[in-house]
Amino acid sequence: MPKLNSFTALDFETFTAERSSACAIGLVKVVAGHIVQQFYSLINPIPDNRTADNSAVNGITREMIDVAPTFLQLWPTINKIIGDDVLVCHNAEFDSSVWNEQMDFYSCGANPSEFCFFCTYQLTGLSLEDACAKHNIDMGCHHNALDDATACARLMLAENGVMQVNTFKGGISAALSHMAAKKYNKKTLIALDDDAVENKDTIFFHARTVITGVFASYPNRDELGQTLQELGADINTSISRKTNIVVVGDGAGPSKLRKIEELRADGYDIRVIYEPELISLLSN
Repeated sequence: MPKLNSFTALDFETFTAERSSACAIGLVKVVAGHIVQQFYSLINPIPDNRTADNSAVNGITREMIDVAPTFLQLWPTINKIIGDDVLVCHNAEFDSSVWNEQMDFYSCGANPSEFCFFCTYQLTGLSLEDACAKHNIDMGCHHNALDDATACARLMLAENGVMQVNTFKGGISAALSHMAAKKYNKKTLIALDDDAVENKDTIFFHARTVITGVFASYPNRDELGQTLQELGADINTSISRKTNIVVVGDGAGPSKLRKIEELRADGYDIRVIYEPELISLLSN
């Protein structure tokens, strides 16, 4: 088998036994043996008539997916990440069928069959847990779509004898630049007095707001933080029970995404805003 060192690892979770019911997606893009991008989102699934759900397996509840974007809304981001990549999955028969259900229902692609899938289960003959144990790969949280996609990506690289490198395309200089772009000015983390907020009619006014991930429209996180601060947002760096809004971009922190799910499951009303909605809100 030729070495596959550039690809996108894909994992779906489904809400019911129907493979049309995708409720979470994890994508991990690998270029020349390097993990360069991660993406995770809950999905508002295609409705079906099933009464039983998979919440006990993946921890995803109806309340969580009711406020999530549909696959169609996520498609521009997903398509941009994947590009022409081979899609690598552990048990590709399952993930490819979930993929095809979304593509067919929403008519996302002119030719869904143009996407090529590769299966690490067929490659190893082992469960994801056993295959990762073979290579001493930390799986993270099984049935979290991003953790499973990350494990699959690392497994693919390990089977091809490639060192598992979690870095950014462009090497150390790009990684340092990326880290710098995520830092806040101290002033951004201080909520403005009400008198300093000109527009008090947005959802950000008095909202404890956390920003995670990277944004094409706001490559510098502090710039985005200042924009929301000017609308009255109280910018925070960590998610808690007091958080009102989380603005989520590409490569959002897996621990933050899990925290959102846990708090929502406990009944806390946290609104998640993705970049397309963010741009719409800020343009009004």
